Amino acid sequence: MTKKVKLNVISPPAEGSRIIFATHDKDSLVKGIELETYTCGNCEFVLAENIIPNTYNDIVFRCPSCKSYNEIAN
Repeated sequence: MTKKVKLNVISPPAEGSRIIFATHDKDSLVKGIELETYTCGNCEFVLAENIIPNTYNDIVFRCPSCKSYNEIAN
């Protein structure tokens, strides 16, 4: 069973300071076949679906639905 993880909403990072996954499509930014699904901390949109845990710890996800910036809690 896939574990859902609600990400932390953060302020927009300084340009060039972090890797940001973003898209204009209303679809998950990352799709896999593993154990965790990450949702936006603001609107619960699925940002990364069925991925390997702890793979995207340094990545910021920009939600295509509400435009908030999200990161995985440390």
